[in-house]
Amino acid sequence: MVALGLALAALAPGPAAAQSVPGIDVSRFQEAIDWERVGETRIGFAFVQASRGNGGDCTVVPDRCGADEFYGLNYLGARAEGIRVGAYHRAFASGRGPKSARRDAKVEANVFIEVVGELRERDLLPALDVETPFGDLSKRGLRTWVRTWLKRVRRKLGERPIIYTNHSSWQATGDTTKFARAGRHPLWVANYGVESPSVPAANWNGAGWSVWQYTSSGHVKGIEGSVDKNRLRVGLDEISVR
Repeated sequence: MVALGLALAALAPGPAAAQSVPGIDVSRFQEAIDWERVGETRIGFAFVQASRGNGGDCTVVPDRCGADEFYGLNYLGARAEGIRVGAYHRAFASGRGPKSARRDAKVEANVFIEVVGELRERDLLPALDVETPFGDLSKRGLRTWVRTWLKRVRRKLGERPIIYTNHSSWQATGDTTKFARAGRHPLWVANYGVESPSVPAANWNGAGWSVWQYTSSGHVKGIEGSVDKNRLRVGLDEISVR
């Protein structure tokens, strides 16, 4: 463990260099990944899906809901290659009122917490994927859902999560700036085929984006098929456990 920590420290880029380090995010959709080959590339960070809520494609294949069966292998494989790695949860937020929304958010948060277990130094901050569909949730209900998930994960894992979303999905919250205020939750924004991303919530309350998922059609050695690719506007340490 000590040797691994020293190796990771040696491989970590400084704050200025970190902004040019490319990243990816992966899930069960990529299936088995050859992380040794990924480690031969410039990829410096990876968000790895730990869990999914119930809804959308999960209802078609129910056994693919909940824990992502590739999470453990992906986390360990990326970390062994000196790639900064962190977990994310793909939410399928639902509920017919505040109580129902809170209950649903706690169920999904508990699954994520159980899969992740604990955060280690230099892990990326945990992330919540907030994107459609949102079932029957109102704007207020969706804000309640997001707040409940974030608070529960922070209380159990000890860190403020990142929020992943896109401009259109965030409008379903009423385009609230509440989660962006005072840098409370860094933004990981998705926007493809543009020179710069469209940032919701008044440019995330003036803070801007921290991570930009700029394509879902990337290709990286060691990964079959397409993969999401990301770039940073901040140093890796700003979105990592310290």
